[in-house]
Amino acid sequence: MKNLKQKVAVVTGAGSGIGRATALALADEGCLLAISDISEPNLEDTRLAVEALGAKVLANVLDVANREAFENYASDVANTFGKVNIVINNAGVIVRGSLQNTSIEDFEWIMNINFWGMVYGSMAFLPYLKESGEGHICNVSSMFGMMAPANVGAYAAGKFAVRAFSETLRTELDVEECGVSVTSIHPGMIKTTLLRDGRLDPSLLEEIGAADEEEAHAQYTQKAFNTPEKVADSIIKGIKKNKMRVLVGFDAYLVDWATRLTPVLFRRLATKILKIDKAKRQKAAAASA
Repeated sequence: MKNLKQKVAVVTGAGSGIGRATALALADEGCLLAISDISEPNLEDTRLAVEALGAKVLANVLDVANREAFENYASDVANTFGKVNIVINNAGVIVRGSLQNTSIEDFEWIMNINFWGMVYGSMAFLPYLKESGEGHICNVSSMFGMMAPANVGAYAAGKFAVRAFSETLRTELDVEECGVSVTSIHPGMIKTTLLRDGRLDPSLLEEIGAADEEEAHAQYTQKAFNTPEKVADSIIKGIKKNKMRVLVGFDAYLVDWATRLTPVLFRRLATKILKIDKAKRQKAAAASA
């Protein structure tokens, strides 16, 4: 799919961050857009921005964790535009905290959105993509879909699952030769509202040296040097080049390299760094007591 002009593209989680940037980038490419988000005000902002670029856009409030709603949405998009060519399963959330302190309810919440929402989107739109004869699915994973650090275990578990699902589906579709392909997207740390809109175990605040959730978000954003626009550009290039996997940012490439070449050493080093950091905090706490 070298030319995206007049292709019908679906983007979930389009109200902000990567989803919004991707919707705008696809509009610049000449696509017709079907965008969705669970936040109506955010979705409306993106709709207006897409329309300002001259693109036709259909905007729907959607909870991607609702299978029936997703299937109805896919049918509505196909009926509105007559075809579907591109699906970007981007909607996602984060839970921060140790696995031992992550409630089953929080685990179910994140998996229902990050994993099942991606499955529902892929499978609901797949028949329409095949019908078009030229289709592509992009599922947004993470660099944490290649490594699993401490305190984001639930998030990493979902993102590993996104990668596994995407690569398996791609292989099956390649064998089928139906004109549809799949790419998994692995961004590094991105300057978005993901952390602010997610869930954070309060006991983690002391561990990371943050006074509250807003400060924790600020710390994360300060470390993130990748932008949603960079991810959007990489997604479009990945579609055009039909890549199996797209890495975004130096940190994502570093994680990929380290986990391939020195997985055991990389894990040991990461653990040692966390232990040293923990010892420093404990020493500082004792000194101020």
